[in-house]
Amino acid sequence: MRTRSTFLGYMLIGPSILLLIVLLFIPLVYTVQISLQDTDLSHGAPKWIGLAGYVDSWKDGELLKVFMHSTVWTVCVAFFQVVIGLVAALLLNRKFRFRWLVRAMVLLPWVLPGVIAALTWRLVYDSQFGFLNSLIAKLGFGQHATDWLGTPGLAMFSVILAAIWKGFPFAMLMLLAALQSVPHDQYEAAKIDGADGLRQFIHITLPSISGVLKTVIMLVSIWTFNYFEMIYILTGGGPIRSTHIAPTYIYELSFGHFNFGEASRVSVFSFIFIFLISLFLIRQMHKNERN
Repeated sequence: MRTRSTFLGYMLIGPSILLLIVLLFIPLVYTVQISLQDTDLSHGAPKWIGLAGYVDSWKDGELLKVFMHSTVWTVCVAFFQVVIGLVAALLLNRKFRFRWLVRAMVLLPWVLPGVIAALTWRLVYDSQFGFLNSLIAKLGFGQHATDWLGTPGLAMFSVILAAIWKGFPFAMLMLLAALQSVPHDQYEAAKIDGADGLRQFIHITLPSISGVLKTVIMLVSIWTFNYFEMIYILTGGGPIRSTHIAPTYIYELSFGHFNFGEASRVSVFSFIFIFLISLFLIRQMHKNERN
């Protein structure tokens, strides 16, 4: 019976394992293989260069700049998505009139397709007819109207703001579900002991939702690092490459310059970067669970 159950279990998970091999491991191995070659069309036929390509990519300086942009982008977007999502979840966990309607409206940015959301923000940021500059002019500060997506110092801030708006409802939804599972008896006991709202949040709410909170942080960080359409549609990595992150840089190398070797090397660096971040967050989650 045990042998039959084991065989049945392998049969049930077999298609999933096969799908992972076809869609994940084979492309990953092929990407590593291409990354060890020089595929720049201006250099002729592809040739094997080994690890020298990785050294040259890192010495070039552009890769370091891209990963600095990716780090700023990921940290800022993930941090504010989680913080705003937590605040929204705390507010929507309270009872008030038309709460169901407010919850539905808050979810709209998240369910909106990424391309549509990016195009909407492109209209908001338009330097001539955009809503933001029109609002500034109506408030009497028309002289401060600017090209939000065409100024290197403001472009990254602009795309980060749009990405936060797009993604925070996911964190809100997950944390709201976690808040609803916290027993109300703990809050009543804390009130009897004289604990105010801040102490209840620190000693009851946060420990109760810490597992979900860490999972949300990990998922949002990974998704933000790989988020492509928002920056691509708003800035395309410009101006002057000031908003280039790893996915947009890989796209430019692959389909703009047809340098698939360099693009594969950036992809491998990105995979290692995300893998290390995920490993760190997972270890922290398991460590806290054991404690």
